[in-house]
Amino acid sequence: MAIDGSTTLYSRQTSISLLASIEAAMANVLFFFVAFVVLLFLHPHVQGSRLSLTHVDSVAQLTSAERFRRAARRSHSRRQAFEGKWSSPSTVVAAVDYAGDFEYVIDFGIGSPVLPATAILDTGSDLIWTQCVPCLDCLSQPSPYYDPSKSYTFSPVPCSSPFCSNRSLTDIGCGGDRCLYLASYGDGTESTGFLGTETFIFGDGSSIAGVTFGCGFQNNGSLSNSTGIVGMGRGPLSLPSQLNPRKFSYCLTPLDSSAASHLFLGSTASLEGNRGTLIGSTPLISSPHTYFSTFYYLSLLGISLGGTRLPIPESVFQLKRDGSGGTIIDSGTFLTLLNQAGYDILREEIIKQVRKPAAELPEVIQDLGIDLCFSFHGASSLPPMPELVFHFEGADMRFPRDKYMAYVDELGLLCSVIVGTQSFSFSIFGNYQQQDMHILFDLEANVLSFVPANCNQL
Repeated sequence: MAIDGSTTLYSRQTSISLLASIEAAMANVLFFFVAFVVLLFLHPHVQGSRLSLTHVDSVAQLTSAERFRRAARRSHSRRQAFEGKWSSPSTVVAAVDYAGDFEYVIDFGIGSPVLPATAILDTGSDLIWTQCVPCLDCLSQPSPYYDPSKSYTFSPVPCSSPFCSNRSLTDIGCGGDRCLYLASYGDGTESTGFLGTETFIFGDGSSIAGVTFGCGFQNNGSLSNSTGIVGMGRGPLSLPSQLNPRKFSYCLTPLDSSAASHLFLGSTASLEGNRGTLIGSTPLISSPHTYFSTFYYLSLLGISLGGTRLPIPESVFQLKRDGSGGTIIDSGTFLTLLNQAGYDILREEIIKQVRKPAAELPEVIQDLGIDLCFSFHGASSLPPMPELVFHFEGADMRFPRDKYMAYVDELGLLCSVIVGTQSFSFSIFGNYQQQDMHILFDLEANVLSFVPANCNQL
């Protein structure tokens, strides 16, 4: 009996001890599970996403010539906005102020429950914002206005937040302990509202929680029938700056293609699938001027055409100590805008190597800021042209004829998609030359990598 009693007592003690161990283990599991969930949902920077990019003119029934003219006209307007921006850069920035006139939009969901949104993608600005209820003054959009009061994942950003203390991003102040902002763009578009955090859901099923964004209740200008803007610049409020890893890539399909372009965020942004093709990499450099710090500057050293290195001094494309000059890559600008001194040399060399006089330009082309075309009206085919090479620090980017010349069939003109900047000093590498090229922006390594790709099949 004693044996049985001691065995029973031992078994009971063992059971209690085992139960305590199980409870402790379960508590540890529960603790780590809760910690994981908290990290997953409250710390958004852990995911990757693949999105489709839609060109702003893709839904319209336009000819290829009409698409070209509309895109070139937006570039011309964007150039004028940049001219105004550089002519009077403020040393104390009172608002987010960027060029306006955009090229691509993305579809995503926002909040819980999810509300569909369609926003303009812009590598030339930082702030993410959407139109919000209560709309004191809002632009028309294809979906209902986002109402933060109906989303259980929305939280306002308090005035104590570092985002709110950055006066170059928000300089209006606080209202009801909410951090207010003003975003203005060169095309006249403006948004006033408050900062908050929210969950963003993308078409591939991925989501990012805790994204800091602007809730705009007073907006005017033009949003191209979208709900807001997604800033993809280098500042702390941009979407890529809120990812982990802080990188993104895109692959733009040709202008006349019916296929969507692609955007990859975070861990999905990679060029590894392009094996067998040489990947080029060049440093992303920073502007010494705070006003231009959002832009992605590249170190363009020179240009070759048909194997001939053009006599353009490196200083022409060099970023200066006062923030002037330099070369930026921009998804929102269609044409490539070269510093006028460098462009004049390139233009002269193109005419020389083509061995054909430049055509007299109709007013419809001159109005786009394009000043170099060749007439091939009635020709059965276009002639070959020399390869163009941009020499960046550490890598060369090569362009066949159709990546720097565009045929406007209605006019029988083969026109350069590279134009001069005229009155401002920095250059812009536009999206026409980026088509069918997979381009990766790594904000942590400060490197831009690129590789030729068939973006229709990516």
